[in-house]
Amino acid sequence: MTTSNQSPAAVAATSSPPPVARVEGRQSRRRQVLDAIAGRYRFVPVVLMLAVIWAFFTAQDSAFMGNRNITNLLVQIVVTATIALGIVFVLLLAEIDLSVAANSGAAAALTAILVVNHSWPAWLGLLAGIAAGAAVGLIQGAVVTQFGVPSFVVTLGAQLMLLGAILVLLPGGTGQVSLFGTGIATLSSTYLPPALGWALTAAGIVAFVLLRLLALGESRRRGIGMSLVREVVAPGILVGAASITAVAVLNSYLGVPLPVVILFALLIVFSYITTQTRFGLHLYAVGANPDAARRAGIPVARAKMIAFSLAGALAALGGILAASRLLGVSASSGTGTVLLESIAAAVIGGTSLFGGRGSVWDALLGALVIGSISNGLDLIGAETVVKYVAEGSILVLAATVDSILTRGSVFARATK
Repeated sequence: MTTSNQSPAAVAATSSPPPVARVEGRQSRRRQVLDAIAGRYRFVPVVLMLAVIWAFFTAQDSAFMGNRNITNLLVQIVVTATIALGIVFVLLLAEIDLSVAANSGAAAALTAILVVNHSWPAWLGLLAGIAAGAAVGLIQGAVVTQFGVPSFVVTLGAQLMLLGAILVLLPGGTGQVSLFGTGIATLSSTYLPPALGWALTAAGIVAFVLLRLLALGESRRRGIGMSLVREVVAPGILVGAASITAVAVLNSYLGVPLPVVILFALLIVFSYITTQTRFGLHLYAVGANPDAARRAGIPVARAKMIAFSLAGALAALGGILAASRLLGVSASSGTGTVLLESIAAAVIGGTSLFGGRGSVWDALLGALVIGSISNGLDLIGAETVVKYVAEGSILVLAATVDSILTRGSVFARATK
């Protein structure tokens, strides 16, 4: 038997990883965590925030989680989520659209004038309003791309012009147009029968799982190893459980509201577009690095124009849904906190202000956060100033977290 002359300290030193390896291991773990939180798991902090908000307001008033209030909450967030969905497309390109609120009001005013004063069918007036909103977005996108004017300036100017257009459209400049008794008014007052609600829920869950399967197949074709359980099974179970619970609560009151169905249909369609089409791939590529995208042959200008047009169309739809809920339009349509809450919803939900990161589902998550705070504060009788401070603080916090995660993730990759 042989013995070693090495001391215990020397043996321990030779058996443990060298300091450089330990540092590299910590950097690798940090990089993985930052990339995960800044990327596919960006929704986790938002869901945790939402759970805390719901727990707080439920402790203040048990009616917060009642079927009536949940129904009201979901109907309330539809407008914000719809407009925020359009904002997501623009933010993915590292641009901004400050005209969405005014665009929503102008489109609603146009639709109301056509339906009420000119006796257009409700569906035709609805399409005309959406087309007008899309045209406004397209013009803004053209100015941004063809003349190189910052989107902040273009859309800010468009906001002022659209607010003026609302005054021109409405009778007497400051009048109102009632939508009571029209087909537009029935949009927000229609609730689905329980059986139809369950059928659409099942279809939505199936569509979500199919989207996840398509994304998994695309990743594997690119040589990226992805887990079926993590990418499809687990999200499918979570979304399915949440959807079934929500529909059960809604059916215990009046049923699933039609605006909620419209919102989820939009989310599923645009989720497919952003993840499974060439246009969706171009959005993320342009947002991540426009110069590299241009060198790769991607039509950057066209992608931006389409994104602004979609933002305008969705803003118009959101404005019409808001008018349906309020049973009319007025000079105040598209004003107030509509712009703040729409942009805040997209950012709070996880879409990066720096482009290239985000999902259409961020609009829903962010709208739930904003809507829950507003709904909860109203329920407990808080003053309006408290609502403004709370919403503004969460927006600043979300933007700060976005900046930290983006810079941290980039730095971690740079040191790889």
